[in-house]
Amino acid sequence: MGEWLMAPTSRLARLIGEMVPKDGGLDTHYPGLHVFRTSKTTGPFAVEYHPSLCVVAQGAKEVSIGGTVVEYNADKYLVASLSVPVEARIVEASSTRPLLALVLTLDLGEVAQLMLTLPSRRRDEVAFEGQLALKTSIMDERLKDALARLLEASTNELESRVLGPGFAREVMFRILSGEQGQNLRRLALQGSGSQRVARAVQYLRDNYTEQLDVATIAKAIGVSESTLQHSFKKATSLSPIQYLKKLRLHQARVLMVANGLNAGEAAHRVGYGSPSQFSREFKRMFGQTPSDTRRPT
Repeated sequence: MGEWLMAPTSRLARLIGEMVPKDGGLDTHYPGLHVFRTSKTTGPFAVEYHPSLCVVAQGAKEVSIGGTVVEYNADKYLVASLSVPVEARIVEASSTRPLLALVLTLDLGEVAQLMLTLPSRRRDEVAFEGQLALKTSIMDERLKDALARLLEASTNELESRVLGPGFAREVMFRILSGEQGQNLRRLALQGSGSQRVARAVQYLRDNYTEQLDVATIAKAIGVSESTLQHSFKKATSLSPIQYLKKLRLHQARVLMVANGLNAGEAAHRVGYGSPSQFSREFKRMFGQTPSDTRRPT
């Protein structure tokens, strides 16, 4: 009991700690809201971030993409505005002060609807500026309070259904009103550079098993190859083909772990023509061979 009382130092941390008393994760009653706890630091591990608000209420986490490293903690929240494969690392966590975190999935359709209620922005304020798909900002008290109310409602099915959407809308309003708002507004605007990158990402996710090249991807989303390369690199720190490779490897890992496929089957399913190349690249990305991945832990 004494150790636990030493750990949570904020309202958000206390709420998450009560919801997840042991290491692990929990899907709350509110759709798209998940909470996590871990009491150990880790080395780098490969994972996919999807459009979401990521908050560490206690401890610290680090993510890297294409050589760019971003750290967030109780003072900074992170917004992932695109689905991107990253390397993550828990850099601050212990048994007395575990990492306590939440992830709230972002619905860009809802962002667009909420934008209609906000003051109009000048065109140059929403023009594409090539911001990275992962960005951190300072946590302010109003955002913390809105998140706490959403967390409290998410512990009860009825309150989550009745009150949750209003609290989630307040959370989104706080983000849109802050420095992250410009990035989300660009994504929600059809025809913006960010929206084109988002379309390219979606095209890759829908067609990753096909033999794709930059020309094919650019034609599918209606931009030049040079525009695609430049915009995609600015947003993700990866080229479209590098992104495709990481996406295939992530999907292959899911097929092996969740569906029990062997390496050859998984490689073929995600579009690899060479099993040996698949094994080399899989080990480079995940730090273990495909056969080790399939073994029970």
